[in-house]
Amino acid sequence: MQSAAVKLNSLLENLEEEDYNKAVSYIELLVSRRKEQRSDRKSEEGDTDIEAIVASLTGAIPDSGKSLAEYRSERLKKYENSY
Repeated sequence: MQSAAVKLNSLLENLEEEDYNKAVSYIELLVSRRKEQRSDRKSEEGDTDIEAIVASLTGAIPDSGKSLAEYRSERLKKYENSY
């Protein structure tokens, strides 16, 4: 990365101020777009928020007054008997 920084520095030092500002603005635009792409990619790869996960679980466990431990033990008993 050092060689790229040196190359960029040598290119920018020969520009007039107006052109320098345009170049810097363009680089900032590229950086912001890259950050957006990375955040989009992360969300597509399964980086979902907790509220979405909880919303998807609603209704998965019927509300009949049992605790999660009781549901778990019942489920394990079902699978024990199937072997």
